[in-house]
Amino acid sequence: MRTKTGAQAPITSTKEDYIRAIYILRRSAKETGVTNIADRLQLSKSTVSERVKELVRDGLVTAAPYAQVELTATGEAIGKKLTYKHRLIEVFLHETLKIPKDKVHAEAERLEHAFSDEAIKRLDSFLKHPTHDPHGSPISH
Repeated sequence: MRTKTGAQAPITSTKEDYIRAIYILRRSAKETGVTNIADRLQLSKSTVSERVKELVRDGLVTAAPYAQVELTATGEAIGKKLTYKHRLIEVFLHETLKIPKDKVHAEAERLEHAFSDEAIKRLDSFLKHPTHDPHGSPISH
């Protein structure tokens, strides 16, 4: 989505959550219809439908009525980047801060929006470039 000056508008953390949910569903070979997205995010289908319309307007997803929601190239890049951040943060929380594996996901969900690209780059280096998160999922750039 562009601002009046033509610059790319910032994407809210809520929209990032939707993008990442679609990205993860697609990677796990699950359908990316509104029902599956709603289940993953624990939201109502009507709420998800409204947000998907916004993501379509922003050029981050494509969707037709009763069809799968697909990420555009921009949405795909954002989903990949968020997943990388999320998994790297999970490694940090588990290995460095000793937070149990079953608790790192929720914490990483909140932190993935706050970490800058520079902080993530330094975190990756600090952690010596891990290849998998605490749950065994691959970490890829």
